Amino acid sequence: MNFYALCQHAGGTVLLSTKISRVMKLSAMLLLIGALHVSAAGFSQNISFSGKKVPLEKIFPVIEEQTGYLIFCNYALLSQTKPVTLAVKDMPVKDFLSAILKCQPLEYSIERKTIVISKKAAVPNADQSAPAARDTTITTIGKVTDASGMPVIGATITVKGTSGGTTTNEEGIFILKNVKRNALLVISSIGYERKEITVKGNSIVAQLNRDINKLDETVVIAYGTTTKRLNPGDVTTVTAEEIAKNPVNNVFEAIQGKVPGLFIQQATGQPGGAFSLRLRGSANFASAAPQPLIVVDGVIYPGGTLPMSTNTSYGTADFLKGGSGLNYLNPNDIESISVLKDADATALYGSSGAYGVILITTKKAKPGAPTINANIYTGVSVLGTSPKLMHTQDYLMLRREALKNDGATVSAFDKDLNGTWPEDRYNDFKKQLLGNYAQTTNANLSYGGGTQNTSYLISGSLRSNGNIQRHKGSFKDGSLRFSLNTNTPNNRLSFALSGTYLSSSSDMVPTDFSSSVVFAAPNAPPIFLPDGSINWETGSNDLADDINKQYKNVTNNLLANGTLTYKPIKQLTLRAILGYNNVSGREFMGYPTTTKAPSYANAAAETHSLVNTFEVRTLTVSPYAEYNTTLWGKGDLGVKAGGMIDNKLNNKVEIHGVGFATDALLNNPAAGTTVTSTYSQTPYRSLGFHTVIKFVWDQKYILNLNGRRDGSTKFGSGKKFGNFGSVAAAWIFSEEKAIKNNLPFISYGKLRGSTGIIGGDAIPDYSYLSTYSSFGGTYQGKTGLTTTSLANPLLSWERNKNSEIGLELGFLHDRIYAEANYYWNIASNQLINQSLSTVTGFSGYSINSDAVIRTSGWELALNTSNIRTEDLTWTTRFNISIPTSKLIKLPTHRNLSSAYIVGKPVTGTLLYKYNGVNPQTGYYSFTNAKGTTDDYNSGLVDADKTEFTDLAPKYYGGFQNSIHYKQWALDFSFVFTKRLGKNFLGQSGYTFGFAGMNGGVEWLRRWQKPGDVTDIPKVSTNILDNYFRQDIFNQSTGAYSDASYARLQNVSINYRFKSESLRRFHLRDVTVYLQGQNLWTISRYGGVDPENLDAGTIPPMRIFTAGANITL
Repeated sequence: MNFYALCQHAGGTVLLSTKISRVMKLSAMLLLIGALHVSAAGFSQNISFSGKKVPLEKIFPVIEEQTGYLIFCNYALLSQTKPVTLAVKDMPVKDFLSAILKCQPLEYSIERKTIVISKKAAVPNADQSAPAARDTTITTIGKVTDASGMPVIGATITVKGTSGGTTTNEEGIFILKNVKRNALLVISSIGYERKEITVKGNSIVAQLNRDINKLDETVVIAYGTTTKRLNPGDVTTVTAEEIAKNPVNNVFEAIQGKVPGLFIQQATGQPGGAFSLRLRGSANFASAAPQPLIVVDGVIYPGGTLPMSTNTSYGTADFLKGGSGLNYLNPNDIESISVLKDADATALYGSSGAYGVILITTKKAKPGAPTINANIYTGVSVLGTSPKLMHTQDYLMLRREALKNDGATVSAFDKDLNGTWPEDRYNDFKKQLLGNYAQTTNANLSYGGGTQNTSYLISGSLRSNGNIQRHKGSFKDGSLRFSLNTNTPNNRLSFALSGTYLSSSSDMVPTDFSSSVVFAAPNAPPIFLPDGSINWETGSNDLADDINKQYKNVTNNLLANGTLTYKPIKQLTLRAILGYNNVSGREFMGYPTTTKAPSYANAAAETHSLVNTFEVRTLTVSPYAEYNTTLWGKGDLGVKAGGMIDNKLNNKVEIHGVGFATDALLNNPAAGTTVTSTYSQTPYRSLGFHTVIKFVWDQKYILNLNGRRDGSTKFGSGKKFGNFGSVAAAWIFSEEKAIKNNLPFISYGKLRGSTGIIGGDAIPDYSYLSTYSSFGGTYQGKTGLTTTSLANPLLSWERNKNSEIGLELGFLHDRIYAEANYYWNIASNQLINQSLSTVTGFSGYSINSDAVIRTSGWELALNTSNIRTEDLTWTTRFNISIPTSKLIKLPTHRNLSSAYIVGKPVTGTLLYKYNGVNPQTGYYSFTNAKGTTDDYNSGLVDADKTEFTDLAPKYYGGFQNSIHYKQWALDFSFVFTKRLGKNFLGQSGYTFGFAGMNGGVEWLRRWQKPGDVTDIPKVSTNILDNYFRQDIFNQSTGAYSDASYARLQNVSINYRFKSESLRRFHLRDVTVYLQGQNLWTISRYGGVDPENLDAGTIPPMRIFTAGANITL
């Protein structure tokens, strides 16, 4: 391990290394893990030494090497010392220190495993009083550790009442010059309780306890930072430490269940798949509610779906459910995530943040000695949950029963029953197609350090995720990023620059085998021959298209940010943030001749391919000025004014070719005999100006006023701009004397509230104009145009009035922290798609509706420090969200869906009333609007849908535990949701009985004879009858069941080696860990997975990994 002792020369503070760093390759570091089974017992508490006239600076490394103790001292003090001549054997360390410091102007103290060398206190003589003998200022060096004695890196040390301060280095050591005796040092670090220490000498050792409440921790907000204590808005922060415990590619999965009010749903378990986010319910008629705004280092980022190919012949977008822009941002690069929820927190982002804001801050350069860090893990992912299908004998039994129920006999088409396919053959197609173990690997390497004036960070990463499906392919990416901070010596001018470039590649064919082929008859011919090739035994193979088609997706992400700050005077800060993001990609998919049987003569003519190139480009400019001053001794006034320009451009080009002379030409669709193409370019611009006034009186009373004027290109002339704003206030009542005197068990209490109006523009671009596209034909040799959308120049801003009241309480020195928030939001002037009669030639157009939607809810959080001792700590965090929504007003003249009912949520639907399976007939039975119950296979209309069912979650949340014992740490988290969802039977297109189609084991409970009481109808081969009956069932209450679940989302176990154990290997820090994701689910859901609720989509993966985090 490299130990850096803090030393002082006349020229300033420098870092001296007692051992020269050895540069090690990544592979060498991994090999060291096996050799690290050593303990502090390997170090002696005695010292053997022999030398003549040896300087102290050469003796100190000997002490460190033989004892494992860490020594720090002020180098200037050593210039006053004498060389030492000494020969001892097995002398106790304290005696040895006393011997070498005898007759020296130094003394020592030992704190745990740290030896502090300091100047001996001056002894006043008779002619000089003690106060006069002492210097008025001193140089203080110190070390900051956690409860287990490990160094706290990057802790901030400030002198209370002044602007002076510094940070600890990689050993937890700091140095402060010109500190007055008895000055008060304030020591703080993210994740730890703040501590104040009085300066009494040249050396300090401070131990910080973990802080579960983090009231004074820095919280990132719009265009700045604050603390949770002084923030009147509602912001939840997730730190890098919490994110790192999850072996996932998309950070949304890592924060699932950790943010009250934020509901996250994984759409598919495929690498690169999409996530759905909903913050505080839905106040919008759209089936897919608008997503929160994603901002990465001040740059607006495409956090939603990407413009992948929507060509139904290829199904790329459907396979990944549109994908997610956050798949192209490595979670290991993220420092923190702040979720802004109420009007005060989101106001400065205006209309862009109308549906919430998620601020992502990446890791930045920090001052300190040069440090190399490597974090590597590898493991496997497997299918999380899957349907249980019938084996061959059960399948054949029900097939024969279906024929018997219909009075039919086995025909030539019934190959599963007529002897064509062996009745003793069983193919587990689910295992064959979805049973792979997919390897996952993630490697990150970083190098950083610097001084207080200039610091730097360079990092790179490689990620690889295999495919659990049978066909080839993997999802890989690599990234490089840097961060540079520099400022002038007087700190008036500073500049920060950061950038990330990530390139990903996926050749996983976009086909989800969990939908169709898995349900083939279990005695059907095998899909593959013993050598792994496609089986063409029957002359065709439904899987050949999916196995042999070609696919390649290369997506690049460039993210850059620059911040220039100038402070002409102490109170005034001028800052400009410039951000740029470019997500671009190229998709290729080809159907070669090998997707057809070798005997198929027309294979070449039916070959086809597609190339889709896309680009999402965003430029964000945010200049602002901030003035802070103190009024009347107790008042802190802050005024901020600025603006934001957001310039976004979406480009997309698709070329589709059919009929290729050879498969080698597929990569160029233009080489096909028939070529078609589509092109779209959609620019979007928004402009906003904001003003913020914040006043804090006596650190108890807080008032925030926000005003904003927004402009958007989504609206026409005279409608582009809107004025919005918010007001927030907070009262820290625990600072009142009456509370302190009468309720001493309340260590912290804050009451806060906010209200504001925010505009919304969640409609397609240029909806106020008519748009046109090529007609597809020609007239007199010229291509014509046709109208694709109708204009509405009257479109204007949606209005969202958001209000909230919150209570925060801390008990027993904040060991128990509770927070309760109640919010209510009113959305009016709704932007919706108005349906039109088909005779107009259009399905609809955008309008402002008079409809009013109210969303409200409770968000509760409880954090407890259950055990907090020197060796053992145990903390628990729990949160639950209870959202509701209600349609307040619905214009009768508007042609909206009949499912919308005043007084009901907009997230529900009207369904037929299901009465179960008729015990006499075995058919589904339903009740119509007149109250008549019958086995309808037709005759029911929409007016017979009388049952309203809300599909939004009733409540959801998370539960996390963190247990630390000495060097061991165990973290585990649960997520839970209460909701309804379509069950497995409700997602079926037909009832069981058709030849060649297997079903779930639920069908073994089917109706068999009159009098049977069951929820599964009789089996039948009547395709038309089954189709209509099942279609009605799928629109009934019977198709929905309880999809509530609780899931062990993550488990992380790690061991951190003691620093003294690592020093002989020239390592500073080593942590080894095991992690698991999506490990166990408790649910009564009658489907595949209760999270994505889709039987035809791969559910979230179950992941197991092992890794090491090594610091040089």
